Amino acid sequence: MDQRKLMDNANTITDMAKTQNTVYEIISDMSSRQDAIEERLTNLEDKMQSIQEHMESLPDMLSRCLTQHQERIEQRRNFLHPDTAAAAPIQQASPQSMFNAAPMLFPHSR
Repeated sequence: MDQRKLMDNANTITDMAKTQNTVYEIISDMSSRQDAIEERLTNLEDKMQSIQEHMESLPDMLSRCLTQHQERIEQRRNFLHPDTAAAAPIQQASPQSMFNAAPMLFPHSR
């Protein structure tokens, strides 16, 4: 009877050791996955910050591009028609008025 109890206790200790080892492996795996998720989240936050900065600089960039484009159009018009350049009043659209214009509709945008 005592021999049987000793064997049961030995089996129980062995089972507990296996369970403890399994739990340790699960916790270790969860920890490494958490580290990977934290790294991915940090990368995602950095990318979102970069997108935010680019979006904030977009209106100024568009304004500069539109102003440069308007200046090139005016220079081309003056070059091609120098006789009308002096007589024609300069009608430059401000970048703000270009942003506030009615939206363009394209056939494929429906």
